[in-house]
Amino acid sequence: MLEMQPKLKRRRQPLRAAKIMLDVMRAAVDRDRPLITHVVITRRCNLSCGYCFEYDKVSQPVPLAVLKERIDHLAKLKSVFVTLTGGESLLHPEAAEVVRYICEKGMTPFLNTNGYLLTKKWIEALNDAGLYGLQLSIDNARPNDVSKKSLKPLMPKLRLLAQYAKFHVRINTVLGSSPPEEALEVARTVVGFGFDSNCSLVRDESGAMIPPDAETRAAYDEIRGLGRRLPALLDDDYTKRLLEHGTIDWKCRAGARTFLVDEFGMVHLCGPKVGNPGTPLLEYTVADIRRAFDAPKPCAATCPIAYAHHASKLDGWRAQKGQLLLPGPTGKRSPALVVLAS
Repeated sequence: MLEMQPKLKRRRQPLRAAKIMLDVMRAAVDRDRPLITHVVITRRCNLSCGYCFEYDKVSQPVPLAVLKERIDHLAKLKSVFVTLTGGESLLHPEAAEVVRYICEKGMTPFLNTNGYLLTKKWIEALNDAGLYGLQLSIDNARPNDVSKKSLKPLMPKLRLLAQYAKFHVRINTVLGSSPPEEALEVARTVVGFGFDSNCSLVRDESGAMIPPDAETRAAYDEIRGLGRRLPALLDDDYTKRLLEHGTIDWKCRAGARTFLVDEFGMVHLCGPKVGNPGTPLLEYTVADIRRAFDAPKPCAATCPIAYAHHASKLDGWRAQKGQLLLPGPTGKRSPALVVLAS
């Protein structure tokens, strides 16, 4: 019974919340400042989900000293939030130390995980390091050929988070990867634990949304009506518009307000747009940010990528007048990155 589950205790941190709000307000008036940057700390993953192309089974964790150098540069660019991602982030043995270093540099750390490796020890280490938020993906009730991110094996991990986590916990469900009734079961359970809930839609390797069937669409509408929703800055209203119209008109600021730093230290617009711009982070400057900020992206009309939408919300009123920024190779590493990997 859901009412028997432990419920996440809201740990109020008014001073930290005030600092974050001040950082966001400062970023709102400074268009040269990244809002949400993502850093791959290991490409290796312990799962193999059918819709995912952002992992491998052999990569070693990025060395801590190298990650600190990259974080130093993000601090120089004045990024507000830094999200550690993978692969599976908790396969990096020093993930908590990376979180701590982000805090020391004055930025706010998030971490993405599939949850399978979570333990009380990991949660307490992340608490102590100063993690602000953790996103865990659960797509279905039971593992299938498409997604292993499942409620049944992760229930003990959810109980641990509810009991011990001092950071925010958000559960994301990818609709279309499993039967819609299972996505509903996940959402109801998440709400019962007191976690933030979010749902996204399966996308192809180009990053475009794969149109859902009628049952999946109905499940999405029902999930939106459940329990705790995310703050307005982080909502998924763009998904609703994509479902209703097939395309949306918005200004994507990927490469500026948000970008991905891969395991080789190269900057990309987002996960599906690997190879663009493919610039080393340590050479990425405000001039690069301004170019990406002003450049329209032809892939934006069908884009369901949450962090791109969230990071771009501050600037919907600002024009994009630069040269069209064409997407790089999708779903695969660019030849330049393959050379670096060899």
